[in-house]
Amino acid sequence: MKRPLLLLLPVLAFAATGVAPDEKKSKEEALGDLWQESIGKESSGEAEAALKLTGEYSKNGGDPYLATMRAAWLQYGQKKHDEAARYYTKAASLQPGALSPRLGLLTVAQDKADLAAAVKAGELVLGLEPTNYRALMAVAWGSFQAKDYTKAGSAYRRVMALYPEDMDALSGAGWCAFYKGQKMEAKSCFRRLLSVNPNYQYAKQGLAATSN
Repeated sequence: MKRPLLLLLPVLAFAATGVAPDEKKSKEEALGDLWQESIGKESSGEAEAALKLTGEYSKNGGDPYLATMRAAWLQYGQKKHDEAARYYTKAASLQPGALSPRLGLLTVAQDKADLAAAVKAGELVLGLEPTNYRALMAVAWGSFQAKDYTKAGSAYRRVMALYPEDMDALSGAGWCAFYKGQKMEAKSCFRRLLSVNPNYQYAKQGLAATSN
């Protein structure tokens, strides 16, 4: 009677744990389960639970960069901008060559409508990817609002070099030139703009202003 009972023990163990004795999960698989559980919690609207699981993932030896980026994303999703920026900054220090955390900082700054922070984040992005459209436009607009027309104009012209069809960059370059007293350059921008889109906002005003 003892032998059948001994044969049943592995089956009973599997029934109790759900894992066969020879199928014990590796550390990596256990970490993957934590990660997926965190995603599941996020999908069901349980952001704090998702964040807690991300912390467990990190404490149990998960990739620190990935954990930090995920924490940043979860904080951003809750509109906790300062915490999100803190995590994105940490992620950037963990992987100095990574573009994603720098773009994350730009996203946070733009969501806050913090133009100064957006310019700073945009410049960080451009440090790795000098042709990034979103970063160039963020630097251009933020600098324009700060009345740094030299810096703004430079960014707008870089966009125009990459995307000659971009009318927003053309308009921005025109107004930067106007405020710097470069009326001929500004007039050229506004004329070109009107030749493509006669109803473009402020283009007629710009052309009239350069004619005075």
